[in-house]
Amino acid sequence: MLLSHLTPFLPKRFWQNSGWLLLIAALSSCGFQLRQPNPVSFKSIQLQGNTQITSALKKSLKEQNIQLVETAEEAELQVELIHEENEKRILSLSGTGVVREYELYYRVQYRTKASNEPTWGLPLVMESRRDYTYNDSNLLAKLAEEKRLTQTMRTDVLNGIMRRLSALKKAE
Repeated sequence: MLLSHLTPFLPKRFWQNSGWLLLIAALSSCGFQLRQPNPVSFKSIQLQGNTQITSALKKSLKEQNIQLVETAEEAELQVELIHEENEKRILSLSGTGVVREYELYYRVQYRTKASNEPTWGLPLVMESRRDYTYNDSNLLAKLAEEKRLTQTMRTDVLNGIMRRLSALKKAE
């Protein structure tokens, strides 16, 4: 009864916010959680190599409370970032020879070695690819799009490396 009298006086925004609050409350009460990264089973890692993804990988490892150490003797796992490659290929041309589509590649090659293993594992490659259309009349927008795609590819590769590291099990 009281609610029907207040409806004309309450702004539309109040009702929209109330709906969002109810949705959030319902999701949290049912046990919904955002997907968390799988934990890496190693407590200390030595990270070798200097690539564009190195600082982001260090940050991800620190977020999981993994100690980054300087020497191999202190590390339970060694990770060496061997090679990083950015590549941009022409995917298609127009009839007049103007580029219409590009394909972006981002690859990181790395290898791992657990403290109890005598040799390094085989090099692993994590890569990401994206296609995008190109138009000279929208040069600034297309350059911004390329930059954004490159950043998302790096994030995808980083997440892939973290998944593979979490799949490695520590020998007891």
